[in-house]
Amino acid sequence: MKVHLQFFSGLRDLMEVSELDLEVGAGTTVADLIELLYARTPRLREWDKSILVGAGLEFVDRDYIIKS
Repeated sequence: MKVHLQFFSGLRDLMEVSELDLEVGAGTTVADLIELLYARTPRLREWDKSILVGAGLEFVDRDYIIKS
């Protein structure tokens, strides 16, 4: 499934984009998605403790399973 990501502030600067679409498999968690981003942009890992992830209108934990 395709997920649409938006980056703000310092994360936007590190990623060098404000938005990104990624293809992920069924059962992918937020933690899995973050690891994909770390592989793409290793410097992002320095921000690990500051990264918040929202799905819809709510912030979600890293064990949240991404839904289409």
